[in-house]
Amino acid sequence: MVSPKVRNENSDIVKKRRRQPVQTENSVGKRIVALLAERDFGWLAAQTGIPASTLSDYVQRGISRADNAVKIARALETTVEFLIDGRISASKPSLIDANEADWVDVPEYSTYEIDELGKLDPITTTRMRKDWLYSSLGDTTGIWMARSPTRNDALGIDTGAMLFCKDYRPGERMIHGAYYLFRVNGGVIMARFSLRETGDGEEVVTARDLGQEEDQHIAVARVIGEYARPL
Repeated sequence: MVSPKVRNENSDIVKKRRRQPVQTENSVGKRIVALLAERDFGWLAAQTGIPASTLSDYVQRGISRADNAVKIARALETTVEFLIDGRISASKPSLIDANEADWVDVPEYSTYEIDELGKLDPITTTRMRKDWLYSSLGDTTGIWMARSPTRNDALGIDTGAMLFCKDYRPGERMIHGAYYLFRVNGGVIMARFSLRETGDGEEVVTARDLGQEEDQHIAVARVIGEYARPL
């Protein structure tokens, strides 16, 4: 008996899936998708060395590591500034000669000394090139450093890893999907801010958690990157 011919649809289905547009509400993710055009995460992973699963997470939640933001911007031939907040600069940031560079002192604070009085005094300062900070983080003002108070498995950040932060000021609009340092119950944690429940098991502080009488979360700073490697 001759077996009936069976058409294998798997390859066609995979191709169709790859062509389906990526859906995201994250503004950074939307810019990544737009810049990718017809290319996929596999192409971007090959160009940057960042796993495709991590890239997919960045599209949904935003880029959490400064060094990866630089890699993605370079691969997509754009700037970190445009990638993060959509601003277009006249030219791409680049490092100038060290003798002509401007420098800034970046303070480091202890996360264990952040309380209702603020960050207290810095424990040390590190002199950094402003053009390096800009090319890494897309910003040079108001930046300070602190060590991560807890491990974050989603970002691959260990306890004690050095973070770049910017003060959160009361009344400032918080960014959905961004990571913040929160003061809670006398200590400090790092958690992702979300406008809704996620159910993904990661530590998240939602909008309704802020200002609760019990287990009150008070935003201290936005985490804008992990201490990047020299470029």
